[in-house]
Amino acid sequence: MQDATSAESASPAQPNKPPARTVWQQIRSVTITVAVAYVVICLAMVLMETRLVFPGAYLDPTPPFDALRFTPANPITGRITTLDYTAEDQMKLQGRLLVRGDADRVILFLHGNEIRAMEMDDWTARLSESMNATVLTAEYRGFQGEDFTPTESTCIADAQSALDTLSEITNVPHEQITIYSRSLGGGIAGGLVERMQERGIPPHSLVLDRTFDSTVSVGADRFVWLPVRWLMRNRFDTASRLKDFKGCVVQIHGTPDRIVPMKNGKQLFDSLNTPYKSWIEVPDMYHNDRISRATLDRAIEELRRLESESIKTRTASETDLAPVDPR
Repeated sequence: MQDATSAESASPAQPNKPPARTVWQQIRSVTITVAVAYVVICLAMVLMETRLVFPGAYLDPTPPFDALRFTPANPITGRITTLDYTAEDQMKLQGRLLVRGDADRVILFLHGNEIRAMEMDDWTARLSESMNATVLTAEYRGFQGEDFTPTESTCIADAQSALDTLSEITNVPHEQITIYSRSLGGGIAGGLVERMQERGIPPHSLVLDRTFDSTVSVGADRFVWLPVRWLMRNRFDTASRLKDFKGCVVQIHGTPDRIVPMKNGKQLFDSLNTPYKSWIEVPDMYHNDRISRATLDRAIEELRRLESESIKTRTASETDLAPVDPR
C-alpha cells in the first residue's frame, strides 16, 4: 500500500493561478474605459447639436396656418395674416404679418429656438399695438414641419429673406426697419446686422431680448466637462458680429434667467461699441416668462430716447461738415 505521502505526490498537479494585476494595470484599464466613454459622449453631443440648438424644428407638427394671406393688392390692416416669401433655395416660408395703416415704424421680429412663428400671434399683435408698428414675425426653414435641418447660416439667410420681403411690401428702406429679437433670435439678428453692414445699409435700431454673447459661451458654462469650444458648429458669435454696430441698441434681460444666464447677456452688452445703447435688467423675469407691459414700455421709451440722441448727433455732425458760404 502507498503511504499518504506517496498518494499525495501522485495526484495531478494544480493549475497555476494567473498573477494578480498590478495597481497600475487597473488604473490603466479604468482610464481607457473612461476615455472611450468620454469620446463617445463628445460624439453624441456633436450629433445631437442640431436638436439642442434648434429644438423647435423637431416639435410635433402644428395645425396649418390661417387661410387668410397677405397680398400687396389687398393688404388687410389690423389683422394677422400669413406672409409667403421665398428662401434663397426657393423654399417657401410663411411668416405672420400684422399691418397697421397708421404705423409709426416697421418691425422684423426674430423668434427663439423652441417656438414657431404661427404660435406667436399674441406677441405679434401685442408688439404691434405697443409700438404702433407693422410687425412681421419671421420663420426659418426647418420650423414648418418640412424635411430640412436648420443651421446658423440658413437661419440668418432666412432672416435676410424676411427683411427683404418686408422692405418691399411696406416700401420702407431696410435700414429703417427695427429689428426685435429674442433668445436665439438675437444670435440670428447679429448675423443679419453683419450682413446689412456689409451691404452698407446697417439698421438704425435693434432690440435684444434675453439673448447672449455666443452659444459657445453659454454651452461652455453649462457643460464645463466637455470641450464645447472645439465641438460646437452653430456658434452664433453675436458679440463679435455686433462689435462694430453703431446704431441704437436696447437690451433686456432677466436677473434669474437660467437658460441664458444674465452674465452672458451682460457680456454681450459690454462688448457693444455703439454710444447709443441701454441695458434693462428685470429682477423677476425668467427666460420663458411673458415680458411685462411695464418692461416693454420702458424698452420702447429707451429706444425712442436713443434714436432721438442719434438723430441729434448726426444732424450736428452734418451741420459741422456743411460748406461755409464765402460771402
